[in-house]
Amino acid sequence: MGVDWDEADRGKHNGSHNGHKYFNTRYSTSGSFVRGKKLDLGINCFDAIVDRYGKLEDPNAGVITEELFVMGNNKKKTVVEMVGAKSVNERQSKLDALQEAVLRGSLVYGAGDSSEKLRKCTPNIQELDLSLNLIPTWQILADICKCLPNLTDLNASDNQLEMPKDVLVCSDGFQKVKGLKLNRVHYNWQQVLECSRMFPCLEQLHICFNDLSSVHSPGSHLKYLRLLNLASNSLQSWEEILQLDACPRLESLILNDNQIECISFPDTDMGSKTKIFPNLKCIYINRNKISQWSCINELNKLQSFEDLQINGNPIQDTASPETVRQLIIAKVANLKKCQRTEVTNEERKGAEIDYLKRFGPDWLKSGGHQDPAQNKPQEEFILQHPRFQDFVKVYGAPESSEMSQKPQKLKDSLIEITIMNPDDPNIKTLKKKLPATMTAQKLKALIQRLYKVDSEIKLSYVSKKMESCEIDFDNDLRPLNYFSIEAGDTVYARWS
Repeated sequence: MGVDWDEADRGKHNGSHNGHKYFNTRYSTSGSFVRGKKLDLGINCFDAIVDRYGKLEDPNAGVITEELFVMGNNKKKTVVEMVGAKSVNERQSKLDALQEAVLRGSLVYGAGDSSEKLRKCTPNIQELDLSLNLIPTWQILADICKCLPNLTDLNASDNQLEMPKDVLVCSDGFQKVKGLKLNRVHYNWQQVLECSRMFPCLEQLHICFNDLSSVHSPGSHLKYLRLLNLASNSLQSWEEILQLDACPRLESLILNDNQIECISFPDTDMGSKTKIFPNLKCIYINRNKISQWSCINELNKLQSFEDLQINGNPIQDTASPETVRQLIIAKVANLKKCQRTEVTNEERKGAEIDYLKRFGPDWLKSGGHQDPAQNKPQEEFILQHPRFQDFVKVYGAPESSEMSQKPQKLKDSLIEITIMNPDDPNIKTLKKKLPATMTAQKLKALIQRLYKVDSEIKLSYVSKKMESCEIDFDNDLRPLNYFSIEAGDTVYARWS
C-alpha cells in the first residue's frame, strides 16, 4: 500500500519506485510503501461514537483503575478514586440525546455502511469534532454530516481533504453549520473561500496553522461571518487584512502569531471614524510585530471596537506592562476589555488623567495653553496624541507646577502607609510603599486591583500625628504629598 504521511520527512520517497510512479505525495519525502496487514484502515463514524460514548457494563465505566495513582516525594504510590465516571457514562450513553461528539484521532474513515444507524441513533448532535482522522474527501465528510440534521459546529482540522471539482455537490451536508474549524489542512486562501461556498450559514471560521502568506477580498463569500481566526499563519500585510472588510458582519478578528507590523485605516483622518469594519468589536493580535503607538491611535477610528489583545509585540517594550495598559486605554475611547481584563470606569478615568500629565510638557511646548483662546497645539502633536484635547476639555489643562518635578530616586520618594476599610474589619489591612507623587486617582485604581472591587472608591486618611482627625481626598488629580501624607499614616478606602 502507498502511504502519504502527514509529516513531510516521515517517508522515504515521492511515491515512485524504480522509475515508476505508483501514487502522488504532497512532499518529495512523505511517501512510503507499507504492507497492508500493518495498516489500520479505521472505523466508521457511528462505531467510533459507540466506542467513545456507548454504555459500558464495567463498574468503573472503562476507567483503568490501575493507572489512578499519584507519586509522593518518597516515590510511594497513593491510590486515587475516580468519582462519578459511571454516572457520566450512563448520561452520555443515551446517544439519542447526545449533543456533542468529540472523535479526534479516532481513525474515522467515513460513514461507511452505518449511515442509517448514525441518522436514527444520534439525531441531536450539534457539535462534531472529526479532527485528525482518516477522511480523504469533502464528499465523504458531507455523507457523515448529512446524517446529523441538527449539526451546527464542525471541526475538520488535521484531515487531508481533497478539494472537489464542484464544491456545491457536497453542500447538502453543511446547510446548518455555523462554525467551522479547518486548522492544518494545508489550504491557501482561495481554497478556503471555495470551501466556504459549501456552508451557506457560516458565522465562525478558524483556519489556523495553514501557512497562509496572503489573503484577498472574499467577495460575496462569508457574508454572514462574525468571527474569523487567522492565527498562526504567515500574514504580513495589513493592506490585505483591510480587504476582509468585505465581510459586512465581522465582529471578531484573531490574528495572533503572524508577522503584521502596522495597523492603519487610511480612509479617514484622526478624530473621525472609519467606514472599514463597521461592526468589528474585537482584535486579537498577540505576538506580531506592532512597534508604533500610532497603530493604537488608529484603533480609535473603529466604530464598534471594544476588545484588544496585543501581548508579545515590540510596543510592549516601550514601557512597563501597567503603563502600556494605561496608554492603550487612554488612546482608545470605547475600549471595554484590554489584555483579557475588563476596563472599569475608574481605571479609564485614571488612565486619561495620567496621560494628560505624562504628555503635558510636550503639549505646552507644541503650543498648548491653559487659556482656551490661546490653546493651539501643533498638528504634529495632535497626530501623536489625537485624544489629548478631549482630555483637556473634560479634566482641564494640566498645571505647569504639576508637570515640572525635580528628578528624584524612586526609593527616596516612597512612603509606607497602611490601607484599610474602616467599615468592615473582615477586609484585610495592607501595608504598601508608594511614591509620594502618586495621585489619588492612581491610588484608587491600585486599591481596586488589590481588593478586586469594581465599585467606586472613596479615600480619606488619618495622620499618625492627629489620629482624631480624618481628612478627605477632595481632588483626584493631586499627589499624595499634596495632602501632606507621611510614612506611618493610614489611608481609609471605602466602597459599597
